[in-house]
Amino acid sequence: MRNSASNAPAEIQAGLEPEDPMDSDSEYFASYGDPGVHRLMIADHARTDAYRRAIEAVVEPGMRVLDVGTGTGILALFAARAGAEVWAVDESSILGVARELAEANGLASRVHFLRDRVESVKLPHQVDLLVSEWMGFFALAECMFRSVYVARDRHLGPDGRMMPSDVQLFLAPIEDSQLHVERGVGLWQRPVHGLDFSPLMEHELHNLITSAVDLPQSSLLSPGEMLLELDCRTSSTADFFFESEVGFTIERPGTLHGFGGWFDVGLGSDVRLATSPFVPQTHWRQSFFPIRPLAVYEGDEVRVQLRATPKEHGDRRLPIYFMDLWIDREGDEVHRAFYSHEGSFE
Repeated sequence: MRNSASNAPAEIQAGLEPEDPMDSDSEYFASYGDPGVHRLMIADHARTDAYRRAIEAVVEPGMRVLDVGTGTGILALFAARAGAEVWAVDESSILGVARELAEANGLASRVHFLRDRVESVKLPHQVDLLVSEWMGFFALAECMFRSVYVARDRHLGPDGRMMPSDVQLFLAPIEDSQLHVERGVGLWQRPVHGLDFSPLMEHELHNLITSAVDLPQSSLLSPGEMLLELDCRTSSTADFFFESEVGFTIERPGTLHGFGGWFDVGLGSDVRLATSPFVPQTHWRQSFFPIRPLAVYEGDEVRVQLRATPKEHGDRRLPIYFMDLWIDREGDEVHRAFYSHEGSFE
């Protein structure tokens, strides 16, 4: 329906390199030194295979490729196997494992591993392709796009390509009583060991957080609408902190428990990586934005204005989302509310 957006203001362990204790972000980078984190990502078949197919379709022998946040180096190895010369950058200690893997696959001569922040890296040439799997939950979490865009502006040649090439965010109204209890404010609507904890609901409504969930297709009260679309070749980091308004027509009576969000990215050569409830599940799942439960009816018009902003305090890798919500019924406004949700890593 309506949609308007404006962009606004222990063998493996043996290969690990030591973390720098003086690094103010060492906790973040240390988390990516855990092989278990990379197991989760690599085992995500939809994610890993989409990147493999896109890299094999795009990379030609002799191309120069920069992999930002290489981790175990799997994307760099895909590119090297396709004939590229690759610079693989990561600040995490997992880079020692990546070097081992390159050696094990006979690709070490094609990959230059650089343990550093990409903001500090100097390359001998501009590159033809910048590849990175930078997306967090609802794409924005971790805000790694900031580093990727620094690398783009410094190292990508005039005719170079980005992978992902674009990113799209979607939102949909959700009815899910189980999520309402487990991840929303529904827990406080029933006795807790015989005690009335309902006053806590009002407090939690002022301290909401997003969470990664598995949304059943049947939970959608209306199809998802696109909140944001960005071209990763031309957009800026500020564009990720957006303000967008979308509208939905409720298709069946029910209870609105919140909104579900997901993202799609284009990887090139018609390969897209989607994270909606209608495709095979990924490790990103979908993001749930809980609200106070509301009865809705078929034909109700629901409008949402969502604004994503960077945090000024605390973990600045997580955005804050401000949501204005309107519900119109037969031409009359029957509900209006405002919520804020903190982004999360889970």
